[in-house]
Amino acid sequence: MLIQKVKSPIVLVGVQMTLSDGQSSSGRVVGRYIASQGPLPNTVADFWRMVWEQHVHLVLMLTAESEGRRVKCHRYWPQCGQTSAGHEHLTVSCSAEQKIPSATVRDFQLTSDTVGYRDIVYFYNSL
Repeated sequence: MLIQKVKSPIVLVGVQMTLSDGQSSSGRVVGRYIASQGPLPNTVADFWRMVWEQHVHLVLMLTAESEGRRVKCHRYWPQCGQTSAGHEHLTVSCSAEQKIPSATVRDFQLTSDTVGYRDIVYFYNSL
């Protein structure tokens, strides 16, 4: 799948905002994007549940995992070719990874134990 036009909400990780309509910080839910901070180790399941419940198909990470020796964001995704479980009823798998200049794009599959699966594109801009 790697990068395609997406019509569902986008999760922007690493910015401090609430749900917004893109024009104001009213907090209204209008389906354009969801901005969140990178999850902590104890909130990873909440993050993936939000992605599932809001029908997100694109995650754009704006924060590096670390700066120098300081951890900025918990690694909440599996390595390519691996699966991470323990996110309540959800499992996250990474099926592809592509490094392009200043960015990494990964294909994830988010699978629900009861409903099915959803493909998600993850984009990290390292600038």
